[in-house]
Amino acid sequence: MSTPDHGLPPRWVRATHWIHVASFFTLLASGWQIYAADPFWVPAFPEWATLGGSLPGALQWHFAAMWVFVANGVMAVVTLVASGRLRRLYLSVSRASFAADLKRFVRNPLDHGEGGRNAIQKLAYLGVLVVLALEVASGLSLWKPVQFQALSALLGGYEMTRRIHFTGMALLACFVAGHVALALASPQLLLPMLGLRRKTREETR
Repeated sequence: MSTPDHGLPPRWVRATHWIHVASFFTLLASGWQIYAADPFWVPAFPEWATLGGSLPGALQWHFAAMWVFVANGVMAVVTLVASGRLRRLYLSVSRASFAADLKRFVRNPLDHGEGGRNAIQKLAYLGVLVVLALEVASGLSLWKPVQFQALSALLGGYEMTRRIHFTGMALLACFVAGHVALALASPQLLLPMLGLRRKTREETR
């Protein structure tokens, strides 16, 4: 495993992150085009926000991005576990730290305390992992309803699975929107993910 650059996340973290960004937005836009073929709950999304041009085209984009997203996700999770980052960065949450970080977040959402991820962020990322697992399960059930009929039955049938998949997409889209907003408002978090390191005061003198 490569040694991380000083002040920057490891290269594999940055690589998997940006591959996820590209594949996620491809899944999102093509998924909205698929949804337009048989909408429920909300009207179809505007054409400019969709990808594929039609149901067959959208399905092709969706399946292509799906395999990239899943393969990249598996590699990221395996590396997170093997490197110890999953335990160190996301599983080290106590009641006391959560209470303190919640108070700090209410006062100032951009205050990260002593740096790094606070307890709220850690729980949010863990929640995203759960939603992603549910998205993969519901996606497989929608893709091959006969082969995965036991999974489809567990999720409540084909139509309920569609609604679960759409709800998971909406939750992930909301998370990404908040994530992007906080990243743009926090250069100290965004720049390292771009491979850039902010100069210290000593370096700027």
